[in-house]
Amino acid sequence: MDNSTDSANATNEATDNASGNAFGTLQTSERVADEISPQEHELPRQTQAESDWLSFDQIPLTPVDPRHYTQVLCETIIATLVLFSVLSVFIIFVAEFPIQVALPVLSVLGLAFSVITWLRYAHAKSIAFAVCDHELLMQKGIIWFKRISLPYTRLQHISLSQGPLERKLGLHTLKCFSAGSGSAEIELPGLESRTAEKLRQHLLAKAGIASQSGNPGPSINPSPGINHSFDTSPKTSLKTSPDTSPDTHPERQESKPASLTTESER
Repeated sequence: MDNSTDSANATNEATDNASGNAFGTLQTSERVADEISPQEHELPRQTQAESDWLSFDQIPLTPVDPRHYTQVLCETIIATLVLFSVLSVFIIFVAEFPIQVALPVLSVLGLAFSVITWLRYAHAKSIAFAVCDHELLMQKGIIWFKRISLPYTRLQHISLSQGPLERKLGLHTLKCFSAGSGSAEIELPGLESRTAEKLRQHLLAKAGIASQSGNPGPSINPSPGINHSFDTSPKTSLKTSPDTSPDTHPERQESKPASLTTESER
């Protein structure tokens, strides 16, 4: 009975000591956090003046190749002529509208197609781009201007496409895809073939440098007191016997390895 009582008392004392140590560690961590918080609030915070901001509108932009304007104009004229011819045949011969009705309708359709052709041509002339140190910029739009900025850290894939008329004119369309996006973030047409390939290689190199700088490797000099080594490989413990005396029995040398002993042999 005395032995069981002593063991129970020892267990209770060990539990109380463990609880006291855990409570002391918690108080210490809370005290350290309370000491760090005022220091963080005391860090200098300076507001940047508006004159020091990077101006998004003052970046010089490069227009696309002028042959792209001819490409867009030819594609639009061909498409509108085909559509206008089909509608004219339908209105005059299939629907059999009177000539007094068919002529105003066809005039309105011709005016609408002319406006569409001008809008596409003006939109093609508004396309421009800029290759910056950390991002690729593209601007487009006639009434509502739109600037797209794609950082190199998000750039994942670049492709070059070429249609029949682009192949005739020696142009390419550069498509940039970002991480997690199924469609192209930037679709830049009107690039000369050599310029397009050179720009593609440059953007890929920039993206590789940005990904390497954004994902640094493990620290060479870790902070003292912190264990930075995590060994996840399974460890196999092999007990070796420092047997320095020669074994003169030949049968034991054949049946037993040179430097490994098992528990049953010992």
